Amino acid sequence: MFFKREKLHVDLPILIAVIIYAYFINWYSGNIGVLPIDSFSFLDSGNSILQGHLPIRDFWAFTGIIIDYIQSIFFLLFGNSWNSYLAHSSFMNTIATTSLFFFLKEFNLKLKYVVLYCISFATLCYPISGTPFHYIHAYIFSLISIFCIIIAIKNKNKFLWFSLPFISLFAFLSMQTPTAYILIIFFFFLLYYFLKSKDFKSLKFFFYGVICSLVLFLLFIILTRTPLIDFFYQYLLFPISIGEARMSSDSSAYVRLVEQLNLKRIFGEFKFIHIFLLPLILISLKNLSKNRHIDTLNLIIILSCLAFFFNQLLTANQIYIFSLIPLLAATLQINLNFLKIDSKYFLIIILIVLFTTTKYHLRFNLDKKFHDLESTNKAKAVKASEINKNFNNLKWISSFDDPENEIKVIKAAVEVMTGDNRNKTLLTHYHFMSLISDQKFNILNRWYLWSNDTHPTENHKYYKFYRSFINKNLIENKIEVIYLLGQKNEINFENVKNYFEGICFENKVIISQRFSSHKIVECK
Repeated sequence: MFFKREKLHVDLPILIAVIIYAYFINWYSGNIGVLPIDSFSFLDSGNSILQGHLPIRDFWAFTGIIIDYIQSIFFLLFGNSWNSYLAHSSFMNTIATTSLFFFLKEFNLKLKYVVLYCISFATLCYPISGTPFHYIHAYIFSLISIFCIIIAIKNKNKFLWFSLPFISLFAFLSMQTPTAYILIIFFFFLLYYFLKSKDFKSLKFFFYGVICSLVLFLLFIILTRTPLIDFFYQYLLFPISIGEARMSSDSSAYVRLVEQLNLKRIFGEFKFIHIFLLPLILISLKNLSKNRHIDTLNLIIILSCLAFFFNQLLTANQIYIFSLIPLLAATLQINLNFLKIDSKYFLIIILIVLFTTTKYHLRFNLDKKFHDLESTNKAKAVKASEINKNFNNLKWISSFDDPENEIKVIKAAVEVMTGDNRNKTLLTHYHFMSLISDQKFNILNRWYLWSNDTHPTENHKYYKFYRSFINKNLIENKIEVIYLLGQKNEINFENVKNYFEGICFENKVIISQRFSSHKIVECK
């Protein structure tokens, strides 16, 4: 997966150009509009690490903890600003695109095709969101692990065998799914591969990687003083309960898997992925065992795509896997090259890739469908620097409120909270207060939804654990007042107050249905 010396003067400048494109296409997209619950998910939590307030140990974080730590590094290196936040997601887009570049070069695709597929991939990968997002981090790390295992088998590359467990660990600590599904595929495939090939040298380095990655994880737990019981409940047991409820069609589930199993959802929304996936499956079955490296490539890519499909259906989020289109197209072309099929078919593949890339770039990167802004007039966007200079470059508009009014509410809330020197907790989806204030806001949770999808509610089996956890947070941080800030009735104190055991409040509405304070007082 390295440059060949005789082509270095050609490949390296082109790769640098692709990397620059991957970085700035995400930068551009990330500065268009916001969906507060997603756009700011890892901003305050990343900064809180620099203040000694850690995920899982100090606040509820059932997913995305590696993203918090990566974001804290970006804040440490480049300052506490929106630009540092976007630098994180843009960097991840370049890492994913660079990995694809080297991966495709391993299968001897012509450079012009490699560049085309990488540009398409860079356009459809992270820019869909623009800002750091847990599903896309896990998706990228999972893709890199897929590339690693295919090339490690092909070249018997010891470094890649050793690296594979580390990359998989990063994927899992970004988001449990789809990582868990990819790891299940790896488990059965590697079991078959090592038993059949007797490639014990590669197995040795893979085993070393597993041991070292586990040691690294244990060191992380020890150095951050993260209680294992909290990790198990937050990162393993609670997410499993979400998946169980959705797959069993539990009435409390936000979405039920059975509702997603329809033609419109399975084929209609993924039609351009199927255009390449279905022919690839047919070609793989027809030409099985003609080339073991091609067989390995096809099997892992196909199974992984199906795993990404399943995860997309189960989570019912906005679609973020359109970048599978150039990957599948490239894999199909690799097969056609091996079979010496007429190159005129390549033109059809390229035209479809160009069409879909343009279509989804317009719809998701510019119209911001992922953030529910597709029907919003972007011309009404205002400069977010009106809130604070650290928001330089962001064009503020959301689907919930007129941008000028929304910013007015935020600025009024900021003025109240920054003038309050008491120990405070803020419940909000505007997780950017650390950008505009040096104060600590002692966040309790990353998201506040009341359907057992972000934390246990009263009817959940882990409710008592969650209530105990956040009460411990309040006591240890000597919290004196709790603030609620959101869209109209987004975070209702009637839902919140039941979580606080033996605590009484003096309630004050500051901005009707948007912003309130709740002073902790002695119970009578």
